[in-house]
Amino acid sequence: MISVAHIARSSSKLKCSTLLGILVKLFNYMLCRLTKIFSKIVFFAFLFSCRALSFYGDADKPFFYSGNKVIPSQETSDSLTVVTFNIKKARKIEMAISELKELKKKSPVDIYLLQEMDEKGVQTIAANLNLNYLYIPIAYDKSDEKNIGNAILTSGTIVHPEKLILPHAKWQNQQRRAVSIGEVDIHQRKIMVFSVHTETVAMSRKMRMDQVDSIVHFAKQESAHYDYVLIGGDFNTVFPNYAQSVVTRFKDNGFDWSTSSVGSTAKAMLGIVKPTNDYLFSRGFKAVGAYVVRSSKSSDHYPVFATLRF
Repeated sequence: MISVAHIARSSSKLKCSTLLGILVKLFNYMLCRLTKIFSKIVFFAFLFSCRALSFYGDADKPFFYSGNKVIPSQETSDSLTVVTFNIKKARKIEMAISELKELKKKSPVDIYLLQEMDEKGVQTIAANLNLNYLYIPIAYDKSDEKNIGNAILTSGTIVHPEKLILPHAKWQNQQRRAVSIGEVDIHQRKIMVFSVHTETVAMSRKMRMDQVDSIVHFAKQESAHYDYVLIGGDFNTVFPNYAQSVVTRFKDNGFDWSTSSVGSTAKAMLGIVKPTNDYLFSRGFKAVGAYVVRSSKSSDHYPVFATLRF
């Protein structure tokens, strides 16, 4: 015979279970709503932060190129260490140099891929770290009164510089994005290197994926002439689903995600989202290790390192 107490306990458990289910559904609903609201906040933050820019539409200029000075004491190695780093608006160059010098003491770096740079910042870093460089601005920022673009710096040599202008302009200010490309000759190997900065969430996801497709298509064409290809930079993948789309696109076309283990690569946005914006993709290498330096204070992004074996 079932006691009244047993029935009461069963009823209580059922109520608790029902209440828990309601709370879980409510939590998931609120999380979904907050994600949508946050996405809109980010969109409008980018929208209203747009600045007056003058776009450089020529495929062959302007280029800033160090030439190829001989870098002393460069020993041949069977591996390569690379860093990608978006140094926000090239504003804290001296701090970035100090940080990169300390990191170089721990492990020599062969190739630096830098974004949001101006020529003065690139030249200063190259002089302090004794590197050759290729810098290609995509626009002149009238508010900051400086150029902005991507750079490749290396202890090797750089030849065959190219600028790949990416599809679509941001409607707010007609800003375009571009990729700085060069052949880096180092450790007796020739490497096709890309320094990338794609558009933010102020542009539709489809258009941003068009930019990624343009890079992948060009890299696949060029990889027919090179055993080694390296593609790195800031892809502005704030949200995980878009990040996965970018990674999938590269993997499906034969490129490895060499920094898959590092986690978030930029400071938390509004203290909530910790994005993985910065990537190194490669072909022809074997990944040995990768890490991100979150103690860096010279930008809103962190330097991301990878060691690759030929």
